[in-house]
Amino acid sequence: DDVGPVVLTLDDGLRITSRTAASQDWLDALLPPDPGSHAVPASVYNVAAQVLAFEAGVDDHPASTRTHLSDGFWLTLRAARIADVERHPIAPGLITPGIVVTIEETSATERLELFGRAFALTRREHELVGLLATGADTRAMARQMALSEYTVQDHLKSIFTKTGARDRITLLARALGAGPT
Repeated sequence: DDVGPVVLTLDDGLRITSRTAASQDWLDALLPPDPGSHAVPASVYNVAAQVLAFEAGVDDHPASTRTHLSDGFWLTLRAARIADVERHPIAPGLITPGIVVTIEETSATERLELFGRAFALTRREHELVGLLATGADTRAMARQMALSEYTVQDHLKSIFTKTGARDRITLLARALGAGPT
């Protein structure tokens, strides 16, 4: 259910300083806690630490990660530095600058990209899966990709072999996390 945004703020010591009401349920889903306690999954700390690593010039990767819960459900965690409000003309000094972490459902586009990387799909195979996700049939995919229908079928066979899917429906269910795998 949509219970609002899932946002946590952390200080530079990676201690949680505030969070939205919806965040605890999501944190518990990411890392089921022991009875009577609440745990914070490593993925929250990892994306926040990536902000610090980027600022220190240690690593230039984006401060984001995707994590799988179950039944094809993926979440994306992102982190960013909160702007220094001392320079904010309306509310100077109201909030101490820190790191914000957001948690949201991974988009279909991101799931397709992750699926392609996980199964080492070629650029053309990845493009084909993307077209398949739009509902395109073999003829439409062939036209869009400037290929013969036979070549499209050959690419599909290769994708089925790599992913273990036996048909287009199963392939899309796995790629989009929208059904049984």
